[in-house]
Amino acid sequence: MISLKRCFILIIMMLMISALFATSILAQDNHEIPLDKLKTPTELQDIIDTFDRLKYNFAAFNDGEKAQEWLVEFQYQGKEEVQDVKVDKISIKTSTMQTSQVSLMTFWMNDGEIVKMVQNEQEIPAQMANSMKEKWLQAVFFPFYYFDKLNLEEIASEGEVTRSQKMIGELEEEEEKEKKEEKVVDIFEIKANNLAKHGLKSGTMKLADFGKLLMMVSFDYITLEEAEAEFKKGRFKIKEIELR
Repeated sequence: MISLKRCFILIIMMLMISALFATSILAQDNHEIPLDKLKTPTELQDIIDTFDRLKYNFAAFNDGEKAQEWLVEFQYQGKEEVQDVKVDKISIKTSTMQTSQVSLMTFWMNDGEIVKMVQNEQEIPAQMANSMKEKWLQAVFFPFYYFDKLNLEEIASEGEVTRSQKMIGELEEEEEKEKKEEKVVDIFEIKANNLAKHGLKSGTMKLADFGKLLMMVSFDYITLEEAEAEFKKGRFKIKEIELR
């Protein structure tokens, strides 16, 4: 017959094992980011194939004050006939905090090539548009180009990873939240201080798991003082997203 004292010890041991097992499972779960599904679109055709709509803003700070802010809106507008060929039509709106004017670029794309482009009601020759395409894209979608160069697997293995669920584009006010109909998705948050090789003191990234793909939806960072960057802090956030 087991004594009361021995029984008590067995119960404590079982509770400790259970707690350790649960902690182990949680730690594994937090770090099991499905990086095989990671997608960082940096080609115009890739962006067309991925999104129906994408809206994001990027804010930069110096000494605690907002120094600059960009707002970018990408919209897929369907197929349209150009020179007897059905092609993809897209628009990209950009604006900054310095001006109330909105720059509008409209592209007609066929297999990754621009067949027609209009910028602020002025048509740009297709040959010139294609030669400048990469520079335009890097200027408009620069957070994705920068993120694409990061070794995310290494950063996640050395940083702190947590997992949660939320709506993309979620606003602070409760009444506004009720108007939103975004799908709740899994969010992997990575906090890291091991970013010196990228000119950063620290960074916090959030990746959203949309099922068929994993994508960065926010990135806050602080630059190293010795990096002599133009801005001391940066904040990227996707505000609206609709996948194809």
